[in-house]
Amino acid sequence: MKEIKKWPIGLFVLDLLGAIMAAIGIMGFVDDGGTDELLLIIVGLCLMLPLILHILKLLPSADSREEKDKLDGEH
Repeated sequence: MKEIKKWPIGLFVLDLLGAIMAAIGIMGFVDDGGTDELLLIIVGLCLMLPLILHILKLLPSADSREEKDKLDGEH
């Protein structure tokens, strides 16, 4: 049976905060084109990165799938 993974709420909060900051930065950058808005975009994207890395860590790697296929084929 598959085990249920729990998602850390802190990562979702960081992702939401990062998305809001990036959106404000993009709107301001389109309007003014200043460096402050560019900084907001970069910081917002960096805040969104931990959730993406967590999701990638949960995905099975290609090596583990190949090993599993080899083991299944031997039986």
